[in-house]
Amino acid sequence: MKKKCSIAVIGTGQRGCTYIELIKNHPQAELAALCDISEERLKSFAAEFSCQDIPQYLSVDELLAKGDFDAAVITSPDFTHLECAKACFRAKKHVMLEKPMAPTAKECQEIIEESRKNNSVLQVGFVLRCLPLYKEVKRVLDSGECGQLLSMNFVENIGVMHGASYMRRWHRKSANTGGFLLAKCSHDLDLMNQLAGAYPVKVCSFGGTDFFTPDKLKVKFCSQCSDDKCRFRFQGEMVKMTPFEKTNPSLRPFDLCVYNSDKDVVDNQQVMLEYANGVRATFSLNLFAPVAKRKWEFVCSEGYITADSSAKKITVSFSDGREGWSKICKAENNSFHDGSDMLFLDEFVNCILNGTAPAADAMAGFATAVIGNAAEKSRQEGKVVEISPLVFEQGFQESAGV
Repeated sequence: MKKKCSIAVIGTGQRGCTYIELIKNHPQAELAALCDISEERLKSFAAEFSCQDIPQYLSVDELLAKGDFDAAVITSPDFTHLECAKACFRAKKHVMLEKPMAPTAKECQEIIEESRKNNSVLQVGFVLRCLPLYKEVKRVLDSGECGQLLSMNFVENIGVMHGASYMRRWHRKSANTGGFLLAKCSHDLDLMNQLAGAYPVKVCSFGGTDFFTPDKLKVKFCSQCSDDKCRFRFQGEMVKMTPFEKTNPSLRPFDLCVYNSDKDVVDNQQVMLEYANGVRATFSLNLFAPVAKRKWEFVCSEGYITADSSAKKITVSFSDGREGWSKICKAENNSFHDGSDMLFLDEFVNCILNGTAPAADAMAGFATAVIGNAAEKSRQEGKVVEISPLVFEQGFQESAGV
């Protein structure tokens, strides 16, 4: 039995650098290669993380032709996932693919087909499945102690600067991501599916760009702006930059004004979903929260559950006179996403070394893309979008019109 899993990281952005550090510190993994289209970024981040001796490649083709590794963690931009993943599978590599799986359900289908054709592990980056708070909520719902689940209300409160970052990066173009909901909130869609125990059959969504409008634009880049009091002024948030990029942020462009006219993503969105088993749910996206946190509410026939990600707390109340309870749920490590990142990497390494099932499989990625695409269709066309259960049951069948 192989004792260690050798892993290449494709894409040395903020998320990729997180995995570089995690892999280096994992007892059963070893960092085998780095890949990015920028030689400057490769050299800079390799030096920062003391891995200059690790082989570096400027293309996936070069990596696969010359590199020696078992698996790849793909953290390149969403619109590159299809070709990167397919190339890795054709080379018989296992893949952890950062969420979202791809901007469209059709692209997800292609990725799934290639992974199965080559008998490769595919784990989609829904790290929140390893969140201790989520696991406790799922345990309570599955136990039945609150009775039948009837409805869910999910709210993602995104901090001001985090939300603003989506207005200036490559994420600002829906074609690159499948839309804001899929790019940022596919985590939430995935958790909702798991907790509902079913997939949606109806999706309705409203949203728009109502604050970050181009009429407020003064200059193109923050570095050209004299408004030091602007609360959206670029401070390097959510972007991993080299020393050169920090002194020249407009070259990428990292410090594009949030009020630019070059974007088409929403800055607020509401979604309503009806699941095949009758559970109903709402999801609310907020980009202007003073404190970043997710809040979940679950209405059950015999109880009421709330969960707060910033407090890491679940509270359970009962409607039949039983005494309620609350619990703090914390991870035992200090990696990102409240400790979920390291736990998720554990799951991936275990898949490869011991043949276990992925923490979040290909179907999870496909399902969120179907829902995200349906929500965008609903938002743009102003109608309820129905999804045939066969889309999820068959997995590979393309949904007409979604």
